[in-house]
Amino acid sequence: MTVEEIKCQDAVSAVNAGTHIFVDVREAYELEEVSYGVEHLHIPLGEIEVRMAEFPKDKNIIIGCRSGKRSMNACMFLKMSGYENIQNLEGGILGWSENGCPTK
Repeated sequence: MTVEEIKCQDAVSAVNAGTHIFVDVREAYELEEVSYGVEHLHIPLGEIEVRMAEFPKDKNIIIGCRSGKRSMNACMFLKMSGYENIQNLEGGILGWSENGCPTK
């Protein structure tokens, strides 16, 4: 099973165009340090299983975290749960910031 990765700039464009939903799977304290500067949902990795209903199956979903590792785990779990339109954010918030994408 493979998960497609999406580059930061492409993710910003997709979310701003309304074609994708962005989900941040980091912990709340991490969001207080730096947050993605696009509209997004916050569902920590440990809560995904109990909050599955918040992930629409009919939409494209981008998953992000700090570096891309937790988000890849989330993507794999969602794929195994029947979600098809899942992409992992390449480099997480670290890559996002390094590429000059908007943060809060």
